[in-house]
Amino acid sequence: MNPIVTIKNLKKTFCKGDVCVAKDISFSINDGEIFTILGKSGSGKTTFLRMISGLETPDSGEIMIDGTVVFSKNIDVAPNKRELAIVFQNYALLPHMTLKNNILFGGNYSNEELLDIANKTKIADILEKYPHEISGGQQQRVALARAMIKKPKILLLDEPLSNIDTELRGQLRDELKEMIQHFGITALFITHDKEDAFYLSDRIAIMDGGDILQIDTPKNIYFHPKNLYCGNFLGKINKLSKDFLVKMGIDSQESLLIRPERILFSKNSPHQAKIEKIDFLGHFYEIKLRIYDTDIIAHTFDCEFQKSEFVNISLFC
Repeated sequence: MNPIVTIKNLKKTFCKGDVCVAKDISFSINDGEIFTILGKSGSGKTTFLRMISGLETPDSGEIMIDGTVVFSKNIDVAPNKRELAIVFQNYALLPHMTLKNNILFGGNYSNEELLDIANKTKIADILEKYPHEISGGQQQRVALARAMIKKPKILLLDEPLSNIDTELRGQLRDELKEMIQHFGITALFITHDKEDAFYLSDRIAIMDGGDILQIDTPKNIYFHPKNLYCGNFLGKINKLSKDFLVKMGIDSQESLLIRPERILFSKNSPHQAKIEKIDFLGHFYEIKLRIYDTDIIAHTFDCEFQKSEFVNISLFC
């Protein structure tokens, strides 16, 4: 695939406390993909998005968009010249303007362009309404229409789902992914929510302390985390030592990180574990096991076991 965004050795440090929010970051975003920066609050992800957009100036490094350098030692292209569009966390709709005027604000677009984008985002019948008169889902569509009418090369999404309640969130996430794919545009999505990241992304980058720790597909980054931080950030995980793995019949030169759902209950396995604790967590059971002087966690959808019972397990590595 062809990269549409290329980041080289990007660095940024805030003077207050010498907080580093970008530590020599280098990677590319491919044309047409949904790429997510996933990290906790304060990890540097929002500052990174602002540097891409031109709203924040890096200390050093290079940003290239579609083959054109927009930031380097001697170049700093203005935000409105970078051919980007941003959808903010609160959608940033102007309350005193109709939806039509919100979409047209700051640009010189024809009525044909307006109707085309309104039809594509399914809001053509509400253009004369005001932001307070429409639902959260419709507000998201208006924000996307305002961004997409600019025909940007890249869509930047700054946690657009973070203020949505759980019931509505799933619906808006579905609609967001559908519309991004419909437009066939490259999207850079910033979030702290792993579920949003898994659902929306082609690739995910985990960020912490201004550093990109791992970049991979959602499946690979979940089942094959690069280190314990990445593993724990995405959910519970077992760190199994070399000695333990040898006892389990697995020849490994290093410790392994294995998700609880990959601890399998198997009557054919010779490895016996004692059940220390069973917790029902809604859509699965979490079972704490003791085996070969090691505590491990297993997840299963069905549980007929009892505490202190011995069960046979195997590992799916």
